[in-house]
Amino acid sequence: MPVAEFNQARAGTINVLKTCTTDMRWFFLGPSFLVAITTLTHFTNGYKTTAFGISYADVICSTSIAVALCVLAALHRNALFGFRRTAIVTVTALAACGFLVMKATAAFAPDLHGFALILSAISMGLFLGVAAPCWFDFFVGQTIETVAFSLFASIIGGCAISWFLLGMTQDRLIAGYCTVVVLAGFSLAYAREKQPMRPSRLDRGERPSFLFLAGPLLTAFLFSFAFMLSVSLVGLESWHTDAGWSMLWPAALVLCAVALFSKRFNIASLLYLALTLIVAGMLFASFLHVDRSFIFSLATMGCAVNVSYLVILFCNIGGRFAFSSYKLATLLLLSVFGGCLLGRPAAFVMSSIDRSGALTTLLSICLIIGIIAYTLVNLNNRTIQLYSKYRFKDRGGAQSPAVSSLVASYAIGRGLGAREQEALSLLLAGKTASEVADEMFIAHGTAKAHIRHIYQKLDVHDRVELFDLMRDVDPHFKAPNKV
Repeated sequence: MPVAEFNQARAGTINVLKTCTTDMRWFFLGPSFLVAITTLTHFTNGYKTTAFGISYADVICSTSIAVALCVLAALHRNALFGFRRTAIVTVTALAACGFLVMKATAAFAPDLHGFALILSAISMGLFLGVAAPCWFDFFVGQTIETVAFSLFASIIGGCAISWFLLGMTQDRLIAGYCTVVVLAGFSLAYAREKQPMRPSRLDRGERPSFLFLAGPLLTAFLFSFAFMLSVSLVGLESWHTDAGWSMLWPAALVLCAVALFSKRFNIASLLYLALTLIVAGMLFASFLHVDRSFIFSLATMGCAVNVSYLVILFCNIGGRFAFSSYKLATLLLLSVFGGCLLGRPAAFVMSSIDRSGALTTLLSICLIIGIIAYTLVNLNNRTIQLYSKYRFKDRGGAQSPAVSSLVASYAIGRGLGAREQEALSLLLAGKTASEVADEMFIAHGTAKAHIRHIYQKLDVHDRVELFDLMRDVDPHFKAPNKV
């Protein structure tokens, strides 16, 4: 890359980072604690068996799924839903107490440890089932660069906290874990209290149906299923504390990718990366005898990148349209945890009935082919492509041409919405309907609808009349040469 382009990319990245830190302050620390809790929970207890023969991680997933189903049921009844501060504080206290009880029984009452594992896993599942949708709701409506940088900063911060605590002695690990849980709950409660005013929904035309969301959600399920199947085939007891750092790699890769592209960023590229990592993990787990920690790292990276892609995509869609952020979050949680929940018993059944490994190999090949085919087909979805593209505003991208204060005040006075004002500025710069659609990353039909509404509200019939009106509004207005 030429030096000039590199310097431009670096300067643009710094500007975006400044914008994100200004907009979000320190709120990315909250999800960092959440990532740390999830990592610590699974690395220290994930493979352990509870009193009824179910793994600790499966109880967590089942409980979180139950919370998600309750949220969906409340939303289905058109109930005004939102987790209150008391609910956040309650599940935080339960998670901390559950962890303490689990550790106490392991040391002083081994006979009760199996039941304590269940209680601890349930409390942790309740916490994740509440905290994850709340943080998603907080980030919906924020700019894509803010969501992306906050998300990846959270992954890096969470993995760093996990690595630090896992190197401690047992007593310090317990104290550190409980501290992280309390900080996670406190930061979430504070963020909810200080949550900024959410901007009004922007796009009203060509609103994607909920059926469209089935594609990304099924992808999330398949990737999570493949992740758990891969790590289960090589043995969950092989999980290593150093594997927590595997989640740093996708964050670093994405941040580098954002730094290199000065104008446009296609979120769908994350899915290609996730697909490569997941397929590689399954191939190594099924056919090749390599280090188990390496397989775990590949599978973890693939799952983490896929979840990151979906969170950014759904935050973009949820911010643009009148979709319930809690519904989007709980559907995503159901897909991810559902895949993880079914992946482990699938691996157990395959290993039990197939001693030679031939059936496992065949089924793995079929699953790999299915995941690749479905992912590629899903990526060709026009709606997916439309809302996967984004141009960073602070990097000289999709920033609408400036209009005078007189024109802006007049547009607001005639009832033009935010997106209509953006389309108006592009029209006044001489852009065609197709160019407006491209600049705003909207469908051509949506752009034409914006232009039609602008003409109606301003009481003009074509572009010539629009320019004449703007000259009356602002004597300094100059029509573009291209009309």
